[in-house]
Amino acid sequence: MKLNRIALTASLLAPLALVAPWVSADEKHEHEHEHDHEKRQHDAHVHGIAALNLALEGQEVHVELNSPAANIVGFEHAPSSEADHAALDKAVATLKDGDRLFRFNAEAGCRMEKADVTSTLLDEEHDEHGDKHASAHDHEKEDGHGHEKLEHEEHAHEGHEQEGETHSDIEAAYHFECEQPGKLKNLTVELFEAFPGTEKLKVQYVIESKQGAADLTAASHVVRF
Repeated sequence: MKLNRIALTASLLAPLALVAPWVSADEKHEHEHEHDHEKRQHDAHVHGIAALNLALEGQEVHVELNSPAANIVGFEHAPSSEADHAALDKAVATLKDGDRLFRFNAEAGCRMEKADVTSTLLDEEHDEHGDKHASAHDHEKEDGHGHEKLEHEEHAHEGHEQEGETHSDIEAAYHFECEQPGKLKNLTVELFEAFPGTEKLKVQYVIESKQGAADLTAASHVVRF
């Protein structure tokens, strides 16, 4: 069962900084424009940069990670070799170890209850090991030119990738339970050590009445709420 991401997404639709009621209309418009621009940058697919959304609701902390696949496994094409499949399997196992990647301050008593990892690469990996090969084999037996056609399609696919048009993301959603949510003060992110291809993590959070944002790096990987 996949984690419910609706609550977190809805929480983060609100501006990260509330606009005071006494500011002028021009200042409010400028703030909204800046927020929209930051959101577009936050959502952009840029190698080396990933996004992390976090929301506390009651005793539950929902965390969403969205990253270009290149940051996590070093490639974004459909896995085509044993090395590709091994790298993908290892990455998924590491991503599912949420207690290792995301460490809340001990006083809050948070522990991971569920992790869900999704990516088009995982769908393609399943296809490659399953019906995809069987279908191609059957086609070759039915058509004497099947091998030539498949070879042509492979070259076309390679050309498409070489043009730089292949972009794949990896998303991970986590559900943590905290015994003392009122004592939640900070989060240490170990993503950079686990995935050196990640250079910057753009964080947005909603902790009760507090909303904020932070940019983390390997040298500065703690966000304080």
